[in-house]
Amino acid sequence: MLKLIKNFHRGFIGGPNFSIPAERVVLLGNKQLSITVPDNNMAVVPTPIAKNFPYDSKAWFKEHAQTYLQHEFVIIFTKNWMYLPVIPIGTSSEYGMLSCQPRIKRTNKIDVTDLNALSRFVTQEYKDFHNQPDGRNAEIRKEIEERMSRLKNVTDAELQKEIDESIEMVGRPPLPPAKLLTFNNKKWIFYQEGRTNHPSHINFYCLPLSSTSFLEIKFNYHVDRSDKYKKWSKHAEESERRIMESVTLTDIPEEQVNLLN
Repeated sequence: MLKLIKNFHRGFIGGPNFSIPAERVVLLGNKQLSITVPDNNMAVVPTPIAKNFPYDSKAWFKEHAQTYLQHEFVIIFTKNWMYLPVIPIGTSSEYGMLSCQPRIKRTNKIDVTDLNALSRFVTQEYKDFHNQPDGRNAEIRKEIEERMSRLKNVTDAELQKEIDESIEMVGRPPLPPAKLLTFNNKKWIFYQEGRTNHPSHINFYCLPLSSTSFLEIKFNYHVDRSDKYKKWSKHAEESERRIMESVTLTDIPEEQVNLLN
């Protein structure tokens, strides 16, 4: 009864449950990653988590990497948490979902240990991908230019305004500059993808592992009902903070790595 009253007070059920211990420990080459991430609160097909991720091996990365948009990565694991109304109404009453996905990324375009270079790299990759000739923003620009060409007396300023507004609404708008954040004495690069006209967004935290590799932790805020997002947004944001504050990455001796493999 008390639990039901609490749920009514906060306006939702679900989200990450930190009351059940859920520390995940994996090897990233000669480093040990520890992160506290609660289990899924939804039915998913269980998938085994690999024991070791030799991030500096080009062959390993090429074999296991997948690509989505401008991102090329190897997933360590994924956890998903639904947010639901206290009393479900209908078959699709979900408020939204928060997911957490640590993953490995590689690049030879920059020295990843240079945090200034890394902060520019992650936002520039987004910009270059979506504005290339076959990118989403280029498609929007072409569509609007063709439509506006049929109108009379359209100025360059009016054309650009129409393009910018359309990209903001349905395209891939410019990203704010990446930020430098610190958790457990480790400096992370943080950036966010999203649109101003919808609360769904993705937060990314990037931590260098070597000159060519970095750990990225992705938090995806998928909002099904914008009018209910305020109810669960603070809980999701606090959960994200708790997960990031739990992350530790420590070097381990090579002989110990061999024993753990």
